[in-house]
Amino acid sequence: MATFVMRQHEYLVAVKAEDGLLTLHTLHWPDEIRKPKDEIDGLPGKSKGTAKEVKMAEQLIEALAMTWDPEQFHDTFQFQRKVAALIEAKKAGETVEKAEPAAEPTGAVELVQALRASVERARGPKSTGGTATRSRSVKATEKKPAAKKRVRSEPKEDLSGLSKAALYKKASAAHVVGRSHMTRDDLLTALSAA
Repeated sequence: MATFVMRQHEYLVAVKAEDGLLTLHTLHWPDEIRKPKDEIDGLPGKSKGTAKEVKMAEQLIEALAMTWDPEQFHDTFQFQRKVAALIEAKKAGETVEKAEPAAEPTGAVELVQALRASVERARGPKSTGGTATRSRSVKATEKKPAAKKRVRSEPKEDLSGLSKAALYKKASAAHVVGRSHMTRDDLLTALSAA
C-alpha cells in the first residue's frame, strides 16, 4: 500500500507484482466509499425476469454473438506505427520528408453575398416584366455588381498599435472578406484600405 501524487491529487494505491511487472492499482479513500442506497433514492430492488423475458434475452445474445478474432480490429489512427517507422528511417540514415503543407484556402463565396445575388436574380425578371430565364438573370448580375454601402469618410484612426485580435474584431465589423486567413499585417492593410 502506498500513496501516489498525480495532477496535484494524492491517490491511495496498491502496488502488486504480476507476471514479472510491477502494477499500480488506484484505490478509494474511506470517505470516498458510499452506499448507493444511502445516496440514490428509489434504487430498484432485485427482480427476477419472467421465463419469456429470459428466453428473449438469450435469443438476442445468440443472434448478436460472434467469434472473437483480434486480427479484425486495428488501430485506424496508427500513430505509434508511423512514429516507429520515422525512427527506423532516421536510424538508417534516410532523409525524412516533412508532411505536405496544408492546402491554401479557396476563394469561398460568402453566404450573405450568395443569398443577395440569389434574391436579385429572383427579383430581376419580375420587376422588368420579362420572363424568368437563366441567361437573362445571369447577364443582369454580371452587368451590375452588388451595390456597396456608402460609408462616410471619417478621420482614419491609427491601427498600428492594435493586436491581431483587436484588428480582427475591427475587420469583422467592417465585413472584410477573407479575414479569418489573414495575418496581422494583412488585416492592417485591409482595414487601412477600407
